Amino acid sequence: MPVHYPPFRWWLLLPVAIAFAWVSAAGYQGLNGQDAHDYLHLAETWRAWAGGDERPVMVEHPHGYPMLGALLGTLMGTLLAMRIIPLLAWMGIVWLMHRVLRRTTKDERGLAVYVLLGVSLAPFLLRQAMTVMSDVPALFLIVAAFASYIRWREAGGSRMLLWMSIALGACLTIRTAAAPVVITMVLLMVFDLMQRWAGPRTTRILLVLFAIAVVITGWVLRSKAMLHDGPLAEWSPLNWFRRELRSDDGVLSYTLPNLVYVATTVVHPGQFPLGIILLPFFRKTHLNDPLVRPATIILLAYLLFVAGLPFQNDRVLLVAQPFVVIAFHRAFAEAWSWIQQRGLFRQAFVIGIAGIEAALFVRAMLPFIRQAEVEREVAATACGFGPARIYTHGMGAAFLTYCPGVPVTELWYSEIDHFDPGAFIVVRPEDLTRQWQGLPPATNWNALLGAGAFPVLQRPDGWLIARLP
Repeated sequence: MPVHYPPFRWWLLLPVAIAFAWVSAAGYQGLNGQDAHDYLHLAETWRAWAGGDERPVMVEHPHGYPMLGALLGTLMGTLLAMRIIPLLAWMGIVWLMHRVLRRTTKDERGLAVYVLLGVSLAPFLLRQAMTVMSDVPALFLIVAAFASYIRWREAGGSRMLLWMSIALGACLTIRTAAAPVVITMVLLMVFDLMQRWAGPRTTRILLVLFAIAVVITGWVLRSKAMLHDGPLAEWSPLNWFRRELRSDDGVLSYTLPNLVYVATTVVHPGQFPLGIILLPFFRKTHLNDPLVRPATIILLAYLLFVAGLPFQNDRVLLVAQPFVVIAFHRAFAEAWSWIQQRGLFRQAFVIGIAGIEAALFVRAMLPFIRQAEVEREVAATACGFGPARIYTHGMGAAFLTYCPGVPVTELWYSEIDHFDPGAFIVVRPEDLTRQWQGLPPATNWNALLGAGAFPVLQRPDGWLIARLP
């Protein structure tokens, strides 16, 4: 007899449509921060390559997302395509999460409410769907891989393993930062295969040997200077307990140690607002659930990895969000039943939490909208002077978007020996002094001051436009 699953409720997709209409009306086009502009430039360069120009080269980002944007851009324009892709990926995440969670529940209303409050209205996930960024497309592929893994565990066969492999491989072409989750999911799959073929004891022995091999490989790569650049070079378990961290982003000071910070993702109002309510309902027995156990393993492995990085970033933690939702779905079922048993109004609960999450989304989105406005305003002002060259820190990619044709030099990459006379400089001196002392951005700024740079315009928000004589 075929299994009847609760049907998908299409109104679960409404939040992204409403949010997109709001941010667009506010003038936000998904562009704020270096990475968003970089992705747009890559997509435009790939479109130009299709017309005969040089092949784009940028090692900072995988090219899967901008290549897809370039392809769709032939139909609707590059920027719109780059904005639509995260929206479609967000919809795919909501749909897949519903399909995954419905396998262990018959309560249609409770399932729809949980997906609404845990996924559709999750503030940071919805915010990232508004940006020209790779986070949500990569997360869609991760969730698709997990859904395939769960179906394979239930029914066997090679088809779901193939889909899982394709999704994980495609994910790495979009966002390499997802590699820890990809590796963990592959190890889970290998573990299950070995359990079936070799038995539990042999599997445990082989896993211990594999763990030893991973540690040795990491040590060899470090000793051979193959991991001396980027965040992985500064990864350390000692970072779990640190509040002051040093990386290529300068000196960063935080309120909480890294390990505590990543642990808060299960109750963070931006990641999973329901967490603080559901914690009292979480039981150890939930770990026996066929969804909760693998999701919890992936979640813990990823959080331990992130805690070892030399920074704290809610964007990086977003990858954990679907696994938090899955890990707590049994706790939500108990909380939902508890509310009903006491005669409490479920509608009031849902409306109240939904309203809070909508307000949290607006609060999280406003700084992005403001940052995009500042980038446009600063770029318009600087370009209005007709600069022959611009030296900047933190605005390089934005200038390439809004000041086409003007050579732009980022102060971040390395110390600069020669500066062009008459060039303009756009920086926030306070940031350079606080975070970048002894590193190229601050060193280059001091060299520019030594070369006679004088202020042209100081904005109230701290941005300074200066010029060399």
